[in-house]
Amino acid sequence: MMIIANPIFRMGDRVRLGELGASRLKKAPSKTGRIVGAGKASKLTIRVLFDGMKRPVSLHQSYLELDER
Repeated sequence: MMIIANPIFRMGDRVRLGELGASRLKKAPSKTGRIVGAGKASKLTIRVLFDGMKRPVSLHQSYLELDER
C-alpha cells in the first residue's frame, strides 16, 4: 500500500494516468485531463475531468502523475 503524506496536485493541474492508473483503467477514454477538485471519499481522492468527457471522475492520487507537456 502506497502512503502519500502530502498531496502533490493542485486544482487546475494537467495530469495523466500513471502506470498504475493505466493498468487499472484500461477503458479510459482519455489518458490526460485536468484536476477540478477534491474527492469526498478520502483526502487522497481527486476529481479529474479527462479530455473529451463531460463529467469528472474521482480517482486515488496514486493513479495519476503530473503532465509536464
